[in-house]
Parts: sequence; C-alpha cells; structure tokens
Amino acid sequence: MNVPNVLTLIRVLLIPVFAIVFINGRHLEALFIFSLAALTDAIDGFLARYNRQQTAIGTFMDPLADKTLLMTAFVLLGFYREAPLWCLVLVMSREVVILTGWMVRHLITRSTAVVPSVLGKATTVLQVALVVALLLKRHLAVPEAVTGGILYTTMAATAVSGIHYILRGLRELEPRKS
Repeated sequence: MNVPNVLTLIRVLLIPVFAIVFINGRHLEALFIFSLAALTDAIDGFLARYNRQQTAIGTFMDPLADKTLLMTAFVLLGFYREAPLWCLVLVMSREVVILTGWMVRHLITRSTAVVPSVLGKATTVLQVALVVALLLKRHLAVPEAVTGGILYTTMAATAVSGIHYILRGLRELEPRKS
C-alpha cells in the first residue's frame, strides 16, 4: 500500500472519530480532526500525482472518503442546527445524483472510472471551507456575513456542480455519431 492510499485510509478512520467527538460537544477538537482529515485529502492527491502513485483503489476510495467525510459533517451540522437543513438536503441530493449517475454509467459502459470535474473539486474545497467556518463560529466571533457568504457561495456551487455532473453524464451516454 502506498503513502497516498494510507492517507486515504487515515481519512476514512478519522470520520467516526470526528463524528463521536462532535456528538460529545467537543467542537474545537472536532474542528481539528475534520481539518486534519481534509488535509490528508490535499496531501494524498498531491503525492499520488507527483510520485505517479495513482492506483485503481485510490482512484475509487479517495472520492468516496471525501464524500463520506463531508456528508457526515453536513448531517451532524444539520441535525445539531449548526447549518440550515436545506444545506444538508442540497449536499445529500448532489451526492445521490452523482452516485446514481456513476452507477448508471457503470451499468451501461462497465467503466468504473471516477473523474471529478474542476467544478466538482472546487465545490469540495468550498464545502470543506464551510464546515470549517461553521465549526469555528462556535469559538471565534466570525461575522454572520462571512459565514453566510461562504454558505450561499458553497450551496450555489453545490447546485451548479450537481447540474454540471448530470449534463456531463448525459453527454457521455449519448450515442456516438459516426
């Protein structure tokens, strides 16, 4: 197992730790754990590309780990009213659309490739920033305009990237013209 895949595994293992710490009301520790998990994503991606250590399992597990971390965070933030519930619905809906599209594409083409778009990656970065901002808000005097701006920007990107993935998937499945 290479270093990028070990980092992805560490991120997966940090998800329940983050959730337990958050549920126990230790939000500053949860912020640290979430941030550490998010940092492993940036590092594993860089190392995999830089050292040419991209693997089939890493290509599949990395986005799955990202989605699980973010969905866990949004479920907790929504359930504990740290984020509006409509944010949770929007994030979850996008992920269901992406997963359903991937499954349909796989059934039709037998391809298991997971190819994120630049917009999808930007949305992930914004979602991480939003979770960090909402967790920080409990401990710092973060102005509502800042968290609100991050929230609405992130949710707009989430919606647009979901639509983008739908359109991209439909284009991929269109019959090729000779």
